[in-house]
Amino acid sequence: MTFAVIDAVVLAEPARTRVPVLVGEAEWSRTVDAERLRARLSRKAANLTGDVDALTYAVCAREEVTHVREGVLPITAADVFRP
Repeated sequence: MTFAVIDAVVLAEPARTRVPVLVGEAEWSRTVDAERLRARLSRKAANLTGDVDALTYAVCAREEVTHVREGVLPITAADVFRP
């Protein structure tokens, strides 16, 4: 059996249900292509929910996230480790 690993999943509780609203993946590469990672996350998230278009995708890189489109939250190490 093969498992699709997702680094982060955020659940909301409208009407006491646990609905995935954000999935995320982090890479320690200097630059990450958000569209490539979003597509990979979308395939993995299909196991969580049938409506992958309703999700927000968090894409994390060490220095730069490129090819960011609507519905993608780019995060860099500088965003996380600000003084």
